[in-house]
Amino acid sequence: MPLHPLIVHFPIALLVFGAVIEIVNVVFKKETLNQFGTLLIIFGVILGIFALLSGEGAEEFAFQNWGQGLHNQVDLHSFFANISIILFGILAIIKLLFKHSILSWSGSGYKQINKGIISIVIVFLSISGIVSLAITGDLGGKLVYENDNILIHKTTK
Repeated sequence: MPLHPLIVHFPIALLVFGAVIEIVNVVFKKETLNQFGTLLIIFGVILGIFALLSGEGAEEFAFQNWGQGLHNQVDLHSFFANISIILFGILAIIKLLFKHSILSWSGSGYKQINKGIISIVIVFLSISGIVSLAITGDLGGKLVYENDNILIHKTTK
């Protein structure tokens, strides 16, 4: 049995909760929310990478046990999982560069970037990441619960 179904829910929870905090913090502008949201996003991305890696094993398991007919579904699920991690990874980098004083780009060679634009980008990436995660989860759920080969396989054992 692959580890993927056991691992995948932790990064989903961290990333969605972190993204919601980022969206809410556009209104409240609290440093504690800024820091908490950043931590959730960073840990979610790290765990998301482990979930992606465990997905490779789940893919092999699915093909061995349920056949190659799932190839297109698995590829689409994998594509959106990768897009999700990329979106949240970019969000984490932007947060670290522009919203935290330790790594702030306010040095001599760079113009001060409008904080409003950064907030819009953060909200856009947060919403896009949540949508991408929802699509990924929907596709993953359909692979497991709406696939005739899997249901037949489960009932014949």
